[in-house]
Amino acid sequence: MLRYLIVFLLVLPFIDMYVLLQASTAFGFWQVIALVLLTGVIGAELIRREGTHVLRKLQISVTGGEVSRNIAEGLIIVVCGILLLTPGFITDVIGFMLVFRPLRERIVAKMMNGMDTSMRMEVRTF
Repeated sequence: MLRYLIVFLLVLPFIDMYVLLQASTAFGFWQVIALVLLTGVIGAELIRREGTHVLRKLQISVTGGEVSRNIAEGLIIVVCGILLLTPGFITDVIGFMLVFRPLRERIVAKMMNGMDTSMRMEVRTF
């Protein structure tokens, strides 16, 4: 799984650049630049709003499972912010999909189910 993620992250900028070039020839250079700037502004506002929501949830939560769930959700929002501020249509689509709360909460739930939430510590003496 990690191998596919690394390949995806290495190939994504080239695919995004290709899509931007194709869009600029189809719609015009300045229209594509305006669209990229618009998605960046809208994305920044969505990230600010959702980040504030997760921060409030983190301050309210008291149980260990809730805190780790909210931290994971906050990390996903940071990734969304990076994707939305990166110029490109593919990164914007992925970022906008991850901003929406139901999808983000489903991803966090799957992450939490896959992880062992209990902490284990082993002390060895020589």
